Amino acid sequence: MININSLCMGCMNPKDPNNLNGTCKLCGFSEKDPTIPTYLVPRTILAERYVVGRLLSYNGEGAMYMGFDTVTSTKVIIKEFMPDTLCSRPKGKTEVVVNANNAPLYKTYMSEFADLNRSLMKLRGMAHIQGVLDVFYDNNTCYAVLEFVNGISLKSYLANSSGGMLWEQVKELFPPILTTISLIHAAGIIHRGISPMTIFVTDKMELKLGGFAISAARTTNTEIACEIFSGYAAPEQYENGLNGTWTDVYGISAVLYKVLTGANPPEAIARKVNPTPEPMMLNRNVPANVSKAVMGGMRMSGETRIRTITEFVDKLFAPPRYTGSMSGERAVSRKEEARLKKQKQERAKLLAVLALAGAVLVVFIIAFAMTLSGSCASKPPVNTGSSSSSSVSSSSRRSSSNRASESIPDAPTSGSGVNTMTETVTVPDLKNYRYETALTTYQGRLTLVPTYVYNDAVSAGLIFEQDIEEGTDVPKDSEIHVKVSKGSSVVALPEYLMQSGSDYTATLDSLNIKYEIRKEPNNEFMEGYVVHCSKEVGDPVDVEHGETIIVYVAEPFTPEPPESSDSESEEPSEAETQNSEE
Repeated sequence: MININSLCMGCMNPKDPNNLNGTCKLCGFSEKDPTIPTYLVPRTILAERYVVGRLLSYNGEGAMYMGFDTVTSTKVIIKEFMPDTLCSRPKGKTEVVVNANNAPLYKTYMSEFADLNRSLMKLRGMAHIQGVLDVFYDNNTCYAVLEFVNGISLKSYLANSSGGMLWEQVKELFPPILTTISLIHAAGIIHRGISPMTIFVTDKMELKLGGFAISAARTTNTEIACEIFSGYAAPEQYENGLNGTWTDVYGISAVLYKVLTGANPPEAIARKVNPTPEPMMLNRNVPANVSKAVMGGMRMSGETRIRTITEFVDKLFAPPRYTGSMSGERAVSRKEEARLKKQKQERAKLLAVLALAGAVLVVFIIAFAMTLSGSCASKPPVNTGSSSSSSVSSSSRRSSSNRASESIPDAPTSGSGVNTMTETVTVPDLKNYRYETALTTYQGRLTLVPTYVYNDAVSAGLIFEQDIEEGTDVPKDSEIHVKVSKGSSVVALPEYLMQSGSDYTATLDSLNIKYEIRKEPNNEFMEGYVVHCSKEVGDPVDVEHGETIIVYVAEPFTPEPPESSDSESEEPSEAETQNSEE
């Protein structure tokens, strides 16, 4: 076990043995530096496990500390709920004192803090959010232990580079975090603070989303001091308007505005007076459809703004329109070029068929007129061919229209006002979409038929295969058979230390692990808390074949009193019996 006295409280790396009391050469921290009395002092121990290091930041919700987990010997981030408008900490003490008049509100917000972080703890298998490892109560408040991310903020990354990125870089880097935001929305979580300050760029060049907070900390005019990021907060966060998925659409759109242009997006309040230039006006290399999608996600009204991440992604990655003008010309990929060429060929075929049908119709009319003029003297005209010719012409147009990329209304046949044209839908790429999200998005247009399959490479709930290729035109309400991941077939048994049976089994449920609860007499653990499992933490569990884990939870018991000495003397020992016989 690591000696915590040998750790630097600034970075949790081992100190130089020759400079234990000096300034850390890695992070510049010195334990002689003054601290803010309101917050925990370095080397405070929480839950008999976590070492509190230096204060990293604080806001209206609470504080963030560098930390160290003595059980796993890893760096962590410790988040403390401590809204300074509702409570305080006396100097030299660790326990929080709640203001008498604010006790009910403090408990309400603390409960929301705990619920939010417990929900995030269930999602810690997601690679692109800063995972929550533990939630516990101590010092009259609540703590969340977060994953330590090796990396820097997106703000720092942009500042250290050219200030922005090319679209080609963005479309490689951002899709995973866009999918992650969609997934946390499906779990009922709204972030409200998406910005370059809350997105991390890891040492593996991947993005992670952090900075989650309770809703009161991300909107104005609440009982705690709010922390909203200028330029990235949606208008409704300033006006106590209704927040939702569209609030986070605004945040990620503003992030892309910054990334693609290098310019900070104007604050929402200022945008009411001064119009915001589109990204393509600041950087001509930004594709028009991308620029339009970003501005659609930054609309001031939540009702007209792009409402969901799924819709935003569809617009962001939609193939660009080809205008044919030199001013709108830009380089297109080979795939786009082939698609445009195919569309031109289809249009040419359509025009050719229509021209041929028109020519046949003209010849037929001329022939019919000549026949009619030759027989009109002997008998009245009889309409014997008009209906047939109309049917042939209509049929020609219908078959041509079915081959066209755009629907052309069918002319009604003679004696009938019924339009027999079948409405078509272009099949989207459903892969990596959450099934429930895709089901809602394409309701009324396509019928999705799921088959749930274990997949070690795809997160649970995501579509990874479809039977009809994207870009195919199919009749409306056609069935699309999709395969949906049930998650990994084998998963590692999660940590159970300091968790109640209900919390731990909820985690097992989220991982599809079957379990059986058994009570074990034990006074060393709180009643209902997990004592141990039939497998060790980290051991593989075969969920595909229904392996069951036995979870033992503590049940208090009263030990039986030891037998009295009188009763013991009533029965002589074997040695005594032998002596008496001798």
